[in-house]
Amino acid sequence: MTKIVSVDDAVRRIPDNAVLSVSSSSTLGCPDAVLGAIGARFEAEGHPRNITSLHPIAAGDVYGVKGMDHIAKDGLLTRVLAGS
Repeated sequence: MTKIVSVDDAVRRIPDNAVLSVSSSSTLGCPDAVLGAIGARFEAEGHPRNITSLHPIAAGDVYGVKGMDHIAKDGLLTRVLAGS
């Protein structure tokens, strides 16, 4: 079994009420494609719901990288613990 999965496969594995940790520095290392896929899945399916997001520094929102803006949706996030 391979340990490499597509972005969509990875995002399908995120359950409701999960804790999501995002480690980046603004655009550096920001998992923009993953965050975009989470937002798209939520729009299409209504899941995952009630996610707690942890990110110690701003993730995206600079130079065309949306970052956390992809998942800033009512019902998707229940709390955000962040710094910058």
